[in-house]
Amino acid sequence: MFLNEIKKLDCELKLDRPLSDFCTFRIGGRAKYIIVVYDNDTLLKVCHICILHHIKYKIIGLGANLLFSDKGYNGAIIITKAKKIYRKNTAIYVDSGTTIGELIQYCYQNDLSGLEAFSGIPSTLGGAIVNSLGAFDTNISDMVDYVICYKKDDIKKRLILNNTECKFRYRDSVFKSGDYIITRIKLTLKIDNKKDIYARQIEYLKRKYDSQPITLPSAGSIFKRGDIIPAKVIDDLGLKGYKIGGAAVSNKHAGFIVNLGNARSKDVKNIIQYIDNKVYKIYKTRLELEIEYVDD
Repeated sequence: MFLNEIKKLDCELKLDRPLSDFCTFRIGGRAKYIIVVYDNDTLLKVCHICILHHIKYKIIGLGANLLFSDKGYNGAIIITKAKKIYRKNTAIYVDSGTTIGELIQYCYQNDLSGLEAFSGIPSTLGGAIVNSLGAFDTNISDMVDYVICYKKDDIKKRLILNNTECKFRYRDSVFKSGDYIITRIKLTLKIDNKKDIYARQIEYLKRKYDSQPITLPSAGSIFKRGDIIPAKVIDDLGLKGYKIGGAAVSNKHAGFIVNLGNARSKDVKNIIQYIDNKVYKIYKTRLELEIEYVDD
């Protein structure tokens, strides 16, 4: 019954697929259902069907900040590719499945500035909002007017949360709980000329490529900054290149754990635990994860 209802919708349904195909870490067991949607109406319909049939579900974009369990996910992973964008003066209204790259290109074509620091970051706007994305002293939260969303357990009620209600903090927001379905975001940007916008994009891309291990699969920075800077501390402890199984601390940026080709979730988790114990032994503080672990 569940599958029949899903098949009636304008979406893609994939059965028993490896989650490693749907995240930037390229790690993870098999998901019972992968459902790809291309508009917000279908997204909400799929969620409603999951609720009716007691199918647990998780909504993702590019899977850029996730570590999936080796055991997979016995439910529905819903991938949103809803990508409508429209503009009113310096305000833009953007569907949550729009990638940061697509959004930056739209802004460039429309002489809008503000997002250049995020060039090269593999994320959807929805993911950026959930994780309160920041890069090079630029924060996505500073540009958010409001977020249109629905409670995951009550998708009949449409909510509009203003910036304050989103409770943005460093790499955190009210949406990090997983209790909300984000559909659209209103951002306010600034007018600038294409030449300067493009120059900043290239500058930030170069800085990213020079400092981060972009040629290997990863989930970005593993740990949040706190009383200490994790990358510096990990480097000082001589842990660059430390390896367990197919995963390793990046030799280029100690804040990243990379997949050398055959990494498993348990390899990453064991490295995280090893690093945390080493840091605690010397600095008497625990590291806080920036990535999200998704298990069954």
